Amino acid sequence: MMTRSRFIVQPDWAGTLIESDIDGWPVIERFEPVEEKYEAGITDLSHRPKAIMYGPALENFKNLTPGQAVWTGQGFLSLVKLGEAVFFDLAGPIMEFSLPKEATDMTDAWVLLSIWGPKAVEILQRLFPVDLDRPTVREPFYLVTRWHALVVQILNLKAHEPGFLLATDRSHGQNLFDGLIHAGRHLGLKPVGLRPWQRWFEKIGFSPRS
Repeated sequence: MMTRSRFIVQPDWAGTLIESDIDGWPVIERFEPVEEKYEAGITDLSHRPKAIMYGPALENFKNLTPGQAVWTGQGFLSLVKLGEAVFFDLAGPIMEFSLPKEATDMTDAWVLLSIWGPKAVEILQRLFPVDLDRPTVREPFYLVTRWHALVVQILNLKAHEPGFLLATDRSHGQNLFDGLIHAGRHLGLKPVGLRPWQRWFEKIGFSPRS
């Protein structure tokens, strides 16, 4: 089994890292001391499988239009354009992650972050000049935008509590993370480990695994 390194270096002020190995990925379970309340959390989910899917692989999603996203029971599938979608797996097994032949595995190529909590929208709007809230939209939606030279994919989960997934190229992941921390720290943004994020994700109606 391949052993990987963490994509994102966390700030010293976040606390002591408590890590575990999940199928060869070093994952931050939590930070100590633990804070029970925060205005927004940022969690590194880069160990989760990610993919681009094409053509026949989207046969069961013909009703989606570009920009729409749907929870499949295993992850979020977002239609980029007709015949092409991205998939962020949040609940399936990592080692047994399988793809149709009309797909490209992007797990090692993309960083995946989640920002969640009451101030999540306000923090993201400080970086991205697009409407990330869309109050009249009820279902998850996906968009691609830029922050400086970085191309960033953003998925608004549209849950009853604010929550987003952000993906970018691995080589730019640290820059994106640092930019989010810089924009959000004074608003209460804190790095948060996998376990608190899982509890939050379950609370808003989903069931992730490690």
